[in-house]
Amino acid sequence: MDYKQLEQLFSRHEREHPETHLTACITFASLDPEDGEKYPWNSWNGRTYAVSSDNDAFRPDKGGYSIYGSSLSRTIGPQTYLTPYISDEYDRKGGLVVEDCCIVGYLLIECSDCNISPPKLFYTRSDALECMLSRLAETGELDAEQIKKDFDAAKELFEEGHYGAKQDSAWMSDSSEGWHWKIQPACIYDPMNIRFPDQEGEQCPM
Repeated sequence: MDYKQLEQLFSRHEREHPETHLTACITFASLDPEDGEKYPWNSWNGRTYAVSSDNDAFRPDKGGYSIYGSSLSRTIGPQTYLTPYISDEYDRKGGLVVEDCCIVGYLLIECSDCNISPPKLFYTRSDALECMLSRLAETGELDAEQIKKDFDAAKELFEEGHYGAKQDSAWMSDSSEGWHWKIQPACIYDPMNIRFPDQEGEQCPM
């Protein structure tokens, strides 16, 4: 996906669904061709940034025009002001050339000893997590709100008898059947090019 396609997709989404925001990874071309071969996009050496559609540049209700992003090579610290550096924004020479873009999504995969359900796609990890906990509660006929409160209190790992959950998975077992859920990150470049980072030896983008 090139930058102009991403820009159009972000703007359309913010115009039609302003209550939710998409996240994309933008990879800039290396200034040194040899570095580009040595450090591919998935080496997280500073060429790839996570950018939200919740930036003024993509929102029709904002008067300003700014784009901020977080380098995937840095887990903490302020976001970087990218607007003046993206050559596609001004069709000018000397800026950073966008090599590739992808939308980041999360698949919720559900299976039991005798059934595999169609995966559900979410565009935020929090939505996928909420659905996973709801399905855990529904399957076990448990109080969904209490499950979510217990999970929030436990932080990393919530476990209670025959069921439990972590940030990216959940499980339940009884005398007749076992259930499992997994949140699988997906990088969507186009309909025919979808990558699954942690299954391909790559670090998860978000």
